[in-house]
Amino acid sequence: LLHLEPKLGLDEGSVQELLELSFLGREAAKGLDKALGGPRGEGDWDLELFAKDLFVLDLIRDCFVLVIDGLRYPVNDAFFYQVLSAPPATVEGVTFRQDILRELESDSELLRRAHRLYHETAKLLAMFKTPDHARRLDIDAFRLDLLKQARRVIDRMAADFGDATSGLRRLHESGVEIQGGPQYGRLLDLLDYESRQSELAVTLNIGADGEVKDLVLHDLRENEKNPFYTSPWRRLLLRVKSFFHGYQLSPKVIVQHILRQVFQEIAPALVPLVQMLGHLEVYLASLAFRERMEAENLPVSLATVEPDLPVRLRGLFNPLLLAGEERPVACDVGPADPLSITIVTGPNSGGKTRLLQGMGLAQLLGQSGLYVPAAEARLPLVRGMFVSLVETETAHQAEGRLGREMMRIRSLFASMGSPSLVILDELCSGTNPREGEEIFDLVLRMLDRLGTVAFISTHFLEFAKRLETERPIPGMKFLRVESNDDLSSTYQFLPGVAETSLAAATAERLGVTFEALSELIDGRPDD
Repeated sequence: LLHLEPKLGLDEGSVQELLELSFLGREAAKGLDKALGGPRGEGDWDLELFAKDLFVLDLIRDCFVLVIDGLRYPVNDAFFYQVLSAPPATVEGVTFRQDILRELESDSELLRRAHRLYHETAKLLAMFKTPDHARRLDIDAFRLDLLKQARRVIDRMAADFGDATSGLRRLHESGVEIQGGPQYGRLLDLLDYESRQSELAVTLNIGADGEVKDLVLHDLRENEKNPFYTSPWRRLLLRVKSFFHGYQLSPKVIVQHILRQVFQEIAPALVPLVQMLGHLEVYLASLAFRERMEAENLPVSLATVEPDLPVRLRGLFNPLLLAGEERPVACDVGPADPLSITIVTGPNSGGKTRLLQGMGLAQLLGQSGLYVPAAEARLPLVRGMFVSLVETETAHQAEGRLGREMMRIRSLFASMGSPSLVILDELCSGTNPREGEEIFDLVLRMLDRLGTVAFISTHFLEFAKRLETERPIPGMKFLRVESNDDLSSTYQFLPGVAETSLAAATAERLGVTFEALSELIDGRPDD
């Protein structure tokens, strides 16, 4: 359901082996979640170049929470993470996913059926993961229940999605294909025989006091048309022959053999259901994301994604802020020219980093065919993304801040192709302004040569003003943080370069002034 051209993103042989081992009573299917592979090979995206700085796992865990009929389902965040690491490489691939979301969004009955199929499939896989000790009371009854659940899933696929017009129709087509196979016929015969081995006609005589006074047996008819039926004489003969040959074929052993044989026949058809659950989960969790954001009065949208399309985001917000006490403030960005470089300036705590982070998430979700945290989005189709926002220190850091800065710049140009999206926060802030400006200028010229869409924040205001005046690179844009009369940020962005970083105002807001620090010192208790 995630690929324009249907394909398995998992190892069919290993997954089938896990299912069969679980059916036999081993606890091997706990590895099913790990066996669910992501859609690798879609594009050139590399998780190492953007996922940490965009907090992609936090986004999935905090914002893509799936609740159906009051029951919360654990989203496979590792699989979702892999999906976001490989967005479609074509407009058609993006549109394929968007069409599924649009159909589910517009058809409440189809969404209800999708929820029901997801519930039934999740229940089936949960049965495979049931620990062995929980099955031991009646292992054969448990295996029958598992086969019944597999039939429910297949029948739901075939019956509930025949009128779908998006890629969801594949569920119907796959279900019908499975139903048409001889393996499914064997499964039906077994379940029919298990539930209706024979029919007994009786007459009950009820007295005036409501008690049964008499029970008369009229007729006993066995289900002779079922392929699993064996006549009483045949059953007796088989047991006698096996006894004389030294075998102890109890009815229980025969039942276990039949159950195992039927499962092995149907197992290949169950392997894609493992993947289907993960794919369906991505769409349903995305719809839950949309519902939650709109409950916060933060509209989302499906982006228009095309090659060389200028970035245009209306009502962009950063969904990561919802996990904290801050409320996202929506803002507008663009339009910027295709393959242009935008310089962002403004005070600390003015929203620059959160803006850049939100833009990265918008591109990631938009090109993945999912809802974008913006009321309207127009995005270019890019081959990859490089994001550097978060500076982390380690105890064994070999390089200083400037050295790490140079390493990230080198990795950018070693990894990125054209067109790509590059997002850099506080470029060259680890050295003095004069040398930093020289490196900054080099990076800008190389980005222009490479052919990228770039958004770069900086506190080198004089340098940014010269760039704005001289325009050494055609199409370069400039955004500055808007401030109120009291110099506090509105978290909106206007064209141009900021006049000041408002360091003094930030220090005063945070209580770092001579008077405030003096009060701290004077207020300390005497030693």
